[in-house]
Amino acid sequence: MSDEVPLLDLQGQYRPLREELLAAVVRICDRQRFITGPEVAALEEEMARMLGVRHAIAVPSGTDALLVKLA
Repeated sequence: MSDEVPLLDLQGQYRPLREELLAAVVRICDRQRFITGPEVAALEEEMARMLGVRHAIAVPSGTDALLVKLA
């Protein structure tokens, strides 16, 4: 038995969401809509609402986020 305390318990965060996450992955793969689609639109709308702004744009990386900001 280890006395180490884990820095991050990803399993503890993942377990309650597992079925929902797997269903979303299957749904997205079945539709083949990896870049755009209803899930991306829903994410952007939810993020805009949470941030109190009119629009939010989902990008694939932090580098792309910086490039969008600089454009």
